[in-house]
Amino acid sequence: MSTTTIYSLPNEILGLLPAFLDTIETLTIASSSCRLLRDNFATASPATILRLAAASAPTFFSPHPYFLVAATARQASEWAVGDARRTALLHEALQGGIDGLYEFCLAHAGLTLADIRRLHRARFAIVNPLCDRIDQMAGQQWDTTEDFWDGGVSEPNTLCTESDRSTFQIIIYGELFGRDMDAFLAAEGAPPATPVHGIATRLEYIKHCVPDWVCYGGYPGFAPPSRARGPYAPPVDPRDLPMDQHVLNHIFECRRWRRMWAGAMKMVSGDERDGEIELDANEEDWRTRLWREAFMTQGLWGMQLVTLPAEQVDKKWLAKARWMREQIRKLQGPFEMSQINEICHIGVSVAPDPSIEAAVCMRGRLRWDPSDSSD
Repeated sequence: MSTTTIYSLPNEILGLLPAFLDTIETLTIASSSCRLLRDNFATASPATILRLAAASAPTFFSPHPYFLVAATARQASEWAVGDARRTALLHEALQGGIDGLYEFCLAHAGLTLADIRRLHRARFAIVNPLCDRIDQMAGQQWDTTEDFWDGGVSEPNTLCTESDRSTFQIIIYGELFGRDMDAFLAAEGAPPATPVHGIATRLEYIKHCVPDWVCYGGYPGFAPPSRARGPYAPPVDPRDLPMDQHVLNHIFECRRWRRMWAGAMKMVSGDERDGEIELDANEEDWRTRLWREAFMTQGLWGMQLVTLPAEQVDKKWLAKARWMREQIRKLQGPFEMSQINEICHIGVSVAPDPSIEAAVCMRGRLRWDPSDSSD
């Protein structure tokens, strides 16, 4: 009687095995055991690979669930954009906070083994260096600077954050809405030729996935975040909520952040003047600000513009960065602003504008100082 081994099984059966495995580690270990399994497991569906990655997430894709959301948010966003029913589902997911968005991404995205390998490389080439830089702007390294309040840092502030969380909140914003920025730039001031997410979707992301106690009550013209589920749901005490919008607002306005992106601009253009910044962010030329916003909304892979030397940056990203610069130079003025609060004169760009959107969710206190009458 002959013995049955994996070599006697047809490829059609072997190709089904990944669906019955428990984690991505099991898949990779089995794939490395022999060429037969490696070749057949390479055909596993993206949905299966993502499910296995999710099962390994706390160990291999930390911080969880931010890392896997960053890896899949672009696909989930593209699934929803331009369809009212799907956009409503995205809004519902966003109202569940980062966990709600994670479940949405698991349902509407996938990963390949090649994606997993790229993500592993990105952690060391992009994510870790960016986390370190943000930690120097608003995290523990920044907060423990000697003589912090007496000149140790140029822009001291009272903040409480985890730099890796802030890093991924910025990256995920770009993964969700980076294609929208591309569409606005391609349109050269005209309405985009392809569907884009609206301001409401972007504000839902900031409100619920970048939670902050200051956003809890809302204000005239700005609905408070949902309390049915997610970070604001009872029995949460608003005083126990994080101050993540404060942190992003500080990062986006601080000189270190703007100087970091100015370095990328100079690298792309070769013009020394592009490497200079205004001490006051409010004094910036609108094109400079838009160019930075365009860069920083490109998601995970776009961040290599500030974490890698020019010779190591993917040439397609350098080419895209130059394209963005040229498109911005063609514009006759900033993108149209949509007024969301006539009393406080708060406007938001129709194109992605994370720095303004964070300030709006904070009731614009750092920029417009509206009244507190709604509390």
